[in-house]
Amino acid sequence: MIELTKESYSKEEVQEILAQYQSKIAEMEKQVADFESMKQQYAELQKDNLATQIKLEATKAGLDVEQVFDLIDSDSLEKAQAKIKKLLELKKKQDIENSYKPTDHKADDSYSVAEKEKNVEGMIFSKLSKIFG
Repeated sequence: MIELTKESYSKEEVQEILAQYQSKIAEMEKQVADFESMKQQYAELQKDNLATQIKLEATKAGLDVEQVFDLIDSDSLEKAQAKIKKLLELKKKQDIENSYKPTDHKADDSYSVAEKEKNVEGMIFSKLSKIFG
């Protein structure tokens, strides 16, 4: 801080004091601008870091990051992890639905029908009709 000790100053002294203040103000404005740019870079780095963490979590879960990143992109890692879990559940459900399901089931013959009904006569009749039939 510049100390003012005199009661009156000449024009040159006042201009010198103003020049010192203006240089300090310009220096502070430069520092504020640098701080703002650093703050913006920090925000961008945080966003990139979050995206990288989300991609890592998706890769760990076995998802194709290129296909699902738009679906799981979020403003926090916890929300993204919840979305990843939901996608994994959907994928598992789809895998189960797309799995092999036999279509040529054995038709119920007369023996199995009689067996379900606990009809001994029908079971014997069925076996004998196959043998003699």
